[in-house]
Amino acid sequence: MDDKFKVVDENNLEHDAEVITAFTYKNKDYLVYSVDSDEENSNILVSRLVKDSEGYDIIEDIEDNDERQEVQNAVKEILSSIE
Repeated sequence: MDDKFKVVDENNLEHDAEVITAFTYKNKDYLVYSVDSDEENSNILVSRLVKDSEGYDIIEDIEDNDERQEVQNAVKEILSSIE
């Protein structure tokens, strides 16, 4: 996966995104990335990383609340070790 990519939000607006890190947790792959919310600020997001039918990496929202909480805790640990 490239370090920079585009994401489309719920309003169908395209934003620049940049990979922070990828990791595997409980046999699933996840991507931590930043998305510019304006010229001075970025949001840090985490999504599940999966392969589409053609073998390309795509990101999916984490919809299960328990999975989301576990992954957020794992991301906090990862980011604190990077700092």
